[in-house]
Amino acid sequence: MRTHSPQQPPRLSERQLRRLETLPDDYRVVSARDGSPIVESPTGQTLRLQPNGRLAATNLIDRVQSYLRIESS
Repeated sequence: MRTHSPQQPPRLSERQLRRLETLPDDYRVVSARDGSPIVESPTGQTLRLQPNGRLAATNLIDRVQSYLRIESS
């Protein structure tokens, strides 16, 4: 796991930068996680741009917490 100081954002690898430059215009960066950009394809699929420049399927949901509270009497 990479750790970064709060003052400096993580840097992209050369391969990530090259891949971002060559992505089609209808792909867009929507987020980032652990220093890796999250890209959305034209079909709505979310993909993580790995340090080696490859795209891998990912989920944007990290954790779901219920807002419902059931109280027993």
